[in-house]
Amino acid sequence: MKIQSLGVPALADDTLAPVAVKTRKALAILVFLLRTPGNTIPREALADFFWSNTSREKATQSLRQALRQLRSIEETVGIGFLKTGNMHVSLDPGGLDWDLVRLETLIGRGRAEDFKEAATLWRGEFLNGYEALDPEFNSWLLIERERIRTDLLADCFKKIDGMTTGDDNDDIEAAAKFLLHVDGTLEHAHQTLIRHYLTLGHTERARQQLKTCERELAIGLDAKPDPTTYRLFEENADPVQMGSGTKRGVFNLTGMLGPTDNGEIRLPEISILSLSLDSGGHMNARMLRDEIVAGLSSYRSFELVQAEYREEEGGASVTRVESGELGSYLLRFRHDPAASRVYIQFESRDTGRILFNEIIDFEVLGDRSSAHVAAFHTVNRIHAYVVGRLRKGGMSMPFARWCQAESLIWEFTPTADEKALLILDELERSHTTFSMTYAGKASINMKRLLYYPKEMADSNQRIEDILSVAERGVLLDPWQSVNQRVYGWALVQSGLAEDARRAFRHAEQLNLVDPNNLMSVAEGLAFVGDVEKARKIAERAFGLFPAVPRIFFEYLANIHFAAEDYSSAAEAIERAPTGSIFGLTTRIAALVCTGRENDALNVLETFSSRFGNSIDRDLLGPHDRFPWHQRINFFQDPSTRANYRRGADLVQRFFFGGI
Repeated sequence: MKIQSLGVPALADDTLAPVAVKTRKALAILVFLLRTPGNTIPREALADFFWSNTSREKATQSLRQALRQLRSIEETVGIGFLKTGNMHVSLDPGGLDWDLVRLETLIGRGRAEDFKEAATLWRGEFLNGYEALDPEFNSWLLIERERIRTDLLADCFKKIDGMTTGDDNDDIEAAAKFLLHVDGTLEHAHQTLIRHYLTLGHTERARQQLKTCERELAIGLDAKPDPTTYRLFEENADPVQMGSGTKRGVFNLTGMLGPTDNGEIRLPEISILSLSLDSGGHMNARMLRDEIVAGLSSYRSFELVQAEYREEEGGASVTRVESGELGSYLLRFRHDPAASRVYIQFESRDTGRILFNEIIDFEVLGDRSSAHVAAFHTVNRIHAYVVGRLRKGGMSMPFARWCQAESLIWEFTPTADEKALLILDELERSHTTFSMTYAGKASINMKRLLYYPKEMADSNQRIEDILSVAERGVLLDPWQSVNQRVYGWALVQSGLAEDARRAFRHAEQLNLVDPNNLMSVAEGLAFVGDVEKARKIAERAFGLFPAVPRIFFEYLANIHFAAEDYSSAAEAIERAPTGSIFGLTTRIAALVCTGRENDALNVLETFSSRFGNSIDRDLLGPHDRFPWHQRINFFQDPSTRANYRRGADLVQRFFFGGI
């Protein structure tokens, strides 16, 4: 089946006969699954994504109808591509001929005929006309369009970079013309053609291209070409710089492209081996394996490989390998029907050492929520071991360096933040498209606005700048949960509540097994007013841990406060860490709102006697136009903001000596 997603979406069979789709959402779901890493997504998340303004029950019903429409398409074209289960919806892209994949393949080959064929495939923006299907889907679509366009343009320029006039004349011209077919206002592509024509000695064609550039920029952007475009004609007088009709020139577009990466980001590799599961294995055993694999995939921290489908020199993929510092691992599942158990073994392929074993009885798997918890524990152990190992010093691979920076960010100290920024600066210089670098930087600088406002005021860092950095991370990789989560927090601090809500919902859907992600998302949604959703997510996160980290109770207290359940907020914050001035403010505000001001003063006295000498009183003063109570008050609902300020004012008066 042929899928057209560039321009107005459409389907066709292998004879090019059109295939009818009853609703646009059914076709949008098909394309959405194609763009989803692993081509798998939880049913619940898919329903929320396409029917965000309806109840869960109605959204689930609508999803079932859309999936039935896709089933009817399978019957029409005679191939199966959809896999549906109780928990997930998956896509097998093997029999699908997708225009976007063909386009990327053509650009990857990069010859003149390839770029000409690519131009016939680019019929317009990705999923043109599908913007109004749903607010959640539209947010994803806008980001995805930008990502597709950016990737295509960057790949084209990289193909041109290094091409030689004289050897690659047709390729250079076809590539630049394809770029202008995608975007006629792309001045870099006009410059490429002008430079190319001048190098060949075709001055008149270069002048005509300049006129075309002037016209396109005037119509599309109401602008004029950059002075550097006009200077190309002056540079042509220098044969060393530009070459001539008889002297070949080599294209070097580094200045146009900006900094380029010095290689891709490699991840630790996990090979998955399933024994006795796929050949008549118990359904619950397969479900457990799929839940574990989906959980590992959602972290986006591993290269997952199906061991049964892969062969390596010297034998099967389960043999020992030399993987370097990132590590290579084998995750082995074995089903024993006689014992009604699933055996899970995780081992290092570098050394052959077994890192841990788990035995899970089917009695546990009989309850779906228990199966979720069992899968989470396995995923958490794997993630903790692999990433924890990379956080140790001395490792130099980019992903290992990111793990080290992330660990420092969670320490919440100025010294750790400085060390993390040094690592992130190093990563940005060497790998400019590594998206989590920008999420890390935005996270640190947001923290500094709260904890070290005087230093931030001196550095002229503003929330607008931080938001821009966070947004860059999302544009580079909108499928990374930390990118969406940090972007959501930057939007909260910028007062853009609705945009923040969408970012937090995306972050939740991208990683449903990481309780740190879920609790941060839950707190963020509570701040922007989506309180019921926040409570459900927090309940799910708490259910994943046998022993809940104390910091989670501070998040939970803010969720209760947003719900105007001040008694529960006061109870929750008592179980949180006691040294935070921000947790203290939530506790004081909750006590004040329940009419317990004397208790609030007693808490302040106790806090002052224990931590008074360590409190930075400068923190409570005004910085960068915003007083302290505004900087820490993330609640977007006006009445909740006012109630929280009552607590913040009491804290501020107490430590400034007003009480």
